[in-house]
Amino acid sequence: MYSDKIKERILSAGLLMVAAMATAAVSFGQTTPAPESNTTVTSSVEFGYRGAEVNGNHEKFRSDLNYRAGVRIFDSSFLIESKDNFFDSALITASGWGSDPQGSFGLKLDKTGIYKFDSKVRRVTYFNNLATHAFNWSQPNTGSEHRSNTDNTFGDFDLRLRPESKTFRVNMGASFSNARGPGSNTIRFPAFTGIFSTQRGDEFQVDTLINSKSTDFRLGVEGQLAGFDVGLNYGHRVFTDRSTYFVNSFNAGNGPDTSTAAITSYNRAYNTKGSSDYYNLMFHRSVAQRFELTGRLIYSLNKSNIREVDTGTGIGNGSVTTPGIFVDLDAVNVTGIAKRPQTRGDIGTTFRVTNNFRISDTFNFDQFAISGGNRFLETFISRTNTGGVRPTDNADTVSARATSYRRLANTIEADLQVNRSFAFHVGYRYTKRRVGIGAFDKNLLNNAIALDESDVFENTTHTFLAGAKIKPTKNWSIFADIDRGSADNVFTRLANANALNFRIRSITNLKNLRLNLSFITKDNDNPGTSLPILGVAATDTVAKSKARIFSGSVEWTPESRFTLSTGYTYNRVDSNIDVIVPLGSPVVPATSYFIGSSRYFSRDSYFYFDINARPIKRLSIYASYRIDRDPGQGNLVAPRAQDIYSSYPMRFQTPEVRIAIRLSRNVDWNLGYQYYSYSENPIYDPFAYIVIANRPNVTVRIAPQNYTAHLPYTSLRIYFGRDAGDR
Repeated sequence: MYSDKIKERILSAGLLMVAAMATAAVSFGQTTPAPESNTTVTSSVEFGYRGAEVNGNHEKFRSDLNYRAGVRIFDSSFLIESKDNFFDSALITASGWGSDPQGSFGLKLDKTGIYKFDSKVRRVTYFNNLATHAFNWSQPNTGSEHRSNTDNTFGDFDLRLRPESKTFRVNMGASFSNARGPGSNTIRFPAFTGIFSTQRGDEFQVDTLINSKSTDFRLGVEGQLAGFDVGLNYGHRVFTDRSTYFVNSFNAGNGPDTSTAAITSYNRAYNTKGSSDYYNLMFHRSVAQRFELTGRLIYSLNKSNIREVDTGTGIGNGSVTTPGIFVDLDAVNVTGIAKRPQTRGDIGTTFRVTNNFRISDTFNFDQFAISGGNRFLETFISRTNTGGVRPTDNADTVSARATSYRRLANTIEADLQVNRSFAFHVGYRYTKRRVGIGAFDKNLLNNAIALDESDVFENTTHTFLAGAKIKPTKNWSIFADIDRGSADNVFTRLANANALNFRIRSITNLKNLRLNLSFITKDNDNPGTSLPILGVAATDTVAKSKARIFSGSVEWTPESRFTLSTGYTYNRVDSNIDVIVPLGSPVVPATSYFIGSSRYFSRDSYFYFDINARPIKRLSIYASYRIDRDPGQGNLVAPRAQDIYSSYPMRFQTPEVRIAIRLSRNVDWNLGYQYYSYSENPIYDPFAYIVIANRPNVTVRIAPQNYTAHLPYTSLRIYFGRDAGDR
């Protein structure tokens, strides 16, 4: 397992290598290898500076782009080709280090017939703080209560021995992933008093420190056995999560001003450990170019052990006339385990009946089981709102859950090439699914069983497949396919979805012009039944969604020194889902619940163009423009209190221009400018407010997260090596 210090040294070594590349480029830019040498070096190093001026909502800008002003390393590479060393070629690449939110460093080595080594280390600075997500309804313009600012480091290292051999090859590798940084989340406190109590507590924002790690190891062999191409791979992964949540000062919560709930201290610590093992067997055989057999079998086993420890003090929820109880200690200790074994198999056959007609069949088998349980212990020490002693409350419960899933699917298709201008295929897919669930809850204080149930669900689906390829002329091709039928669903209480998917694409090539057009339509109706809740009987519900996507692009290259490409995509999405909505107060009686609908609207238009030009030998110009606009639901307002209409109206545009000037045989000077403009209001008024919820009795508005950003940059790209002047 890689330690943090080793990972930091890898990153530092990568940066030092890049710095050495830059130094070598400046010092030896005019040097070429001696004719008798068997080693050649080719390199380009680009380093420079980016400026950044942001106006408007900095949090949204950082959540989207997270660029900062400062020195950065652009795409750089260092290639050594040699026949006298332990490698034939060595390639070092680096990009994005410095002020960029993403940076990568890579190393590739190979020796023909012996090995290939490929490695890459990446760093991502992730920031997320969106005011429209998880905000405080009583103070909606104070930002998100679910935010994070983490440093994420990833690394992959792969070694292949005898890579060119068809009879026997060995693969091995390792990976790591780390995420660490501050953030915030929300909790409900106190926990013990429950949803039905008048002292049921409040919701509070808490600070977090994210700390998760994982390490992977891989080993496998590939080759030929008894006429088959075969491969067997094994992988092992370990992961930990030791994130913490805490409140170090008085916190009044998210409730209304009449609420007396508060936290004076709070701490939650996780200690999650887990492992994952998998085995992957693959095989392939081709017989006389008429019959092909391909298959794989995967078995995996995931395990995790979880522990959560909470301690908190504060005040329970009350009112102005009836203050809440004093919570001297709310201590929670939860331990749990979970396991998920899975087996998946796929086998496909293709039989070429004639040169123009073939039949293929693919069979899939997927089976997994999820089982787990936990024990919940809580000690709740409190006083009355006048300071009197209350009895200590305790909880000691155990819970267990189990899910089993098995799915069989078979797809058969026939393809016929009628002539050079027309080909088509037809097919049929059949699936059979079985899902079982079980749940058990027990109170160990009185040995009362609170829940003991199980359910088994089985269903089958049938889908018709068809498609065609038409070539009206030599330079024009049309592709179309359709799926019509039913699709199964992992969730047990949802019936099959009635699905219709259709797409068509046209590709035209006319000398220096290329035209692409496509249209996709997706319809999905998913019926279901709600669970009985708080006295509300089970209710038939349906979830409907429709998507229409049109896309077109043109690429024009009248000569080698000029290229123009442009395109447009329109994405229209409508969804309508039946929901059960509580209205009024109190929320417990069934009469407070109504069947409503949740509707989402998207009318997204995206346009772009790119220009690459080289008007003179020493000057190259690149210009681009992109705009993404979605008016959302427009002026539509939900007609009833139990209906929810939502969308995400916004406009995002970014032009960019870059000029490269060739100063000498070895040096290019780059100048560039990027502009970003983001607006969240359908009328694009920077002083308007976004309506988050608009119902007859609820209206919540939040200030838009609009911003503009100017990002100028300049850099020097230095080339050296034998072919430096031939670019």
